[in-house]
Formats: sequence, C-alpha cells, structure tokens
Amino acid sequence: MSDRSDAFIASLDQRVGAIADACTACGACAAVCPTPAIAGIDNSQPESLTSGVRDILRSGAGPEDAETWARTCCGSGHCLTVCPEGINPRFMLTMARRTLTRRNAPDERRATGKAAFQKMSRGVRVLSRLSLPPDLLAKLSPRSHPERDEAPDMVFYTGCNMLKTPHIGLLCLDVLEKLNVTYEVQGGPSACCGILPARPGDTENSGRQAFNTLDKMAASKTSQVLSWCPTCQIQFGETMIPSYREVTGSSLDMTMFPVWLAGQLDRLRPMMTQRVERHVALYEFAGELGVNEAVRELLAAVPGVEVVELQTASIGYNGTSLAPLGRYNAETTARVLDEAEAAGVDTLLSIYHGEHRELAGHEPRRSFRIANYMELVGESMGLARPDRFKELRAMADADAIVAASKAEIAAHGLDTELVRDVVAKEMLGG
Repeated sequence: MSDRSDAFIASLDQRVGAIADACTACGACAAVCPTPAIAGIDNSQPESLTSGVRDILRSGAGPEDAETWARTCCGSGHCLTVCPEGINPRFMLTMARRTLTRRNAPDERRATGKAAFQKMSRGVRVLSRLSLPPDLLAKLSPRSHPERDEAPDMVFYTGCNMLKTPHIGLLCLDVLEKLNVTYEVQGGPSACCGILPARPGDTENSGRQAFNTLDKMAASKTSQVLSWCPTCQIQFGETMIPSYREVTGSSLDMTMFPVWLAGQLDRLRPMMTQRVERHVALYEFAGELGVNEAVRELLAAVPGVEVVELQTASIGYNGTSLAPLGRYNAETTARVLDEAEAAGVDTLLSIYHGEHRELAGHEPRRSFRIANYMELVGESMGLARPDRFKELRAMADADAIVAASKAEIAAHGLDTELVRDVVAKEMLGG
C-alpha cells in the first residue's frame, strides 16, 4: 500500500478503537432500530445486541444475533440521535461489517469488489448512452469543466448510477444555472465513492477509489460539494471524508443536493411561476439525511402541486441498502404502488435514481405516471428534460429497445450485443 493508504487504514482503525472504547452497550441504538424485527433478530434485550457489536469491533467475532444485525443494517438512521456517548451507530455497524469480512481471504474480497465495480461500470456506460446524445451526456462529465481563473461555487457530484437516468442530473444542472451558480461536475465510474469494494471488505481499494475522487473534488478549490446519491453521501460523509481530512488537511464538506436546494427557496420561488397541476405521492426512504423534508419543502413551493400522504415508507436509505433483507424492498414497493393507486394520485414521485428506475417499470400497468421530484421543480421553472430511460423501459423487450436506440448506439460507438445484454439484465432485470 502507499503511504496514504496506510494512513487511511490507520485513521479508520483508530476511529473504530475509539468507538469500541466509548460504547457502553446501553442498547439505545438497537432499541430504535427497525432492522431486527424484519431480519428475525431477537431484540428483547437491545443491550445484548450492542454489546455483541462492540465484541465484533474488539475481537472480530460476536454473538450470532449481533453479527446478523451488523450484516443486515440498512442504514435507516433511526439510531443517529439516540447515543448518549455521541457515537454514530450506523458507522459503528458499518465498521462491524468490515471486521466480519476479514474472515474471507483478501483475494476473494478483492475479486468480489472488482466484479461489482465492473458490472456497475458496464451498466452506467451503456444505459447513460442510450438516454442522451454525446453532447448532452458530456454536460454530466468531469470533462465538461470550463476553464476559469476562480474556483467554482461548488462541485455537483452525481455518483455513478444516477447516470443511468441522466435527465435527473441535467435538471439539477439547469436549476444551478438558473441560480447563477458556478459548478464543476464529478461522478461516474472514474470518480466512485468506493462503496463497491467496501461492501466485501476490500478496504484498501475502497479507500484508494474514494481518496482519488476526493482529490478531484479538492482540486476544484471549493470546499462545498453537493451530492445526489444517499449511498455516496453516507460512504463519503461518515467513512471517508473524516479520514481524508485527517490525512490531507482538506476542508471538504458534502451536502445532499435537495437539502441545499431547499435552502435556496427564497431565490427559487420567484422563478417557480408555472403551475403544475398534479395530485402526487412520494415514495419516501428513511436515512435521516434531511432529504424527505427538503423534497417536501420544494414541492410545497411548486404552484398547483398537492401531496397525498401514503401510509407506507421504507426503512432504508435507498433500495440497495435493503438487499440483505430479502423481499422487504419488493414488498414495500408493491404496497406503495397499491396505496398510490387507491389514493387516486396522478403521479408517484421518486426521490432517488435507483428507485426511479424500479418504479419506471411499473408505469405501464398503473393509472398514474412515474416522475422524479426534480421534474416537477423544473416544470415550475419552465425546464424539462425527457425521461428516455422510462420511455425505453416501457417497451419491456430488449430487441425493441435496441431497435429504438440505433441512433444512440451509432453515435456512441456501442456494440449492439453488449447493449442487448445490458438492457436485458439491468434495465429489464432478466
């Protein structure tokens, strides 16, 4: 490892040791956590769960229920404000998972992370290019940065998978431009947060990827980064940036885009003049990133929008975070769709990109349309970007999608068989 990688690992280990020393196993975090009930974990004595997680951090092993809790934590954020010692329990469980992965051989951890990264990169490369011509897609690329003498106001960080639904990213940039905000764009597989190697425990490569991305952000000479993806926000904000600051002395900070945007409502409202007559519901996730509240503030400022309350919301911070919980995500999504139907809404709004891709596939069988909340914010400002992903997804046939994408395939020089394979596996889920 490089000196910087060594310093990152040392910083992370020091933080883990401090948590293990500070945790009193009071059980406050486990008591409010919704995961045990869904994962079938006995939570009648929450103190035992937190004590077990502390054991994992100290010795590499703990009771079965504690290990299961660490492996299935979906990052709901319910725990973030309850610890009397000021510990971030979500980060504590992240580090417990990291400890448990050390049981696997380093080569296995590395290979698993590499395979996940390659799969993601392939999907992003193909699906983003089916949605936009080269000139528009370039706007969401780091290569789009204009030459300027002064630092931009901020960096807009897309993450990786948002580029599969790039109309959302373009709308964000359109709004920034309306606000006369100068920005640089970072994101895509070449500027990853490092979560994919982190999950199987390849901490070295995870840190290397994240630090390289943070270097790119820091090179902009602005300390303000707006992030779109909650996975990236948590990965950077809770795991990577604290160590990056310690190792490099950087002052980088990262804020979720809708949280920042809601803070600009005094400037936005005079531009939000177009009525958007919609009867909408939100598919909300937890995570306590301030996003649900911010999106509701933004929608409240859109003339004509009426938000209908649904009874169902998800406990994770996005669908990916719920993967260890089996069918929970699919069943929750089905309930949300049924509730929206029963409520008579004309639009069900996604908040994040991953859920937008999932919900888009249901639109042809429902009485309402699927949209992202940024589409309504944009519409109120006279801004629109077509949702090409949803248009293609509605075809529900890989050959039909390939046929409808001939121009994009040619413009980007894509291999047709590669496109068909990605569409079948990642767009249609076959």
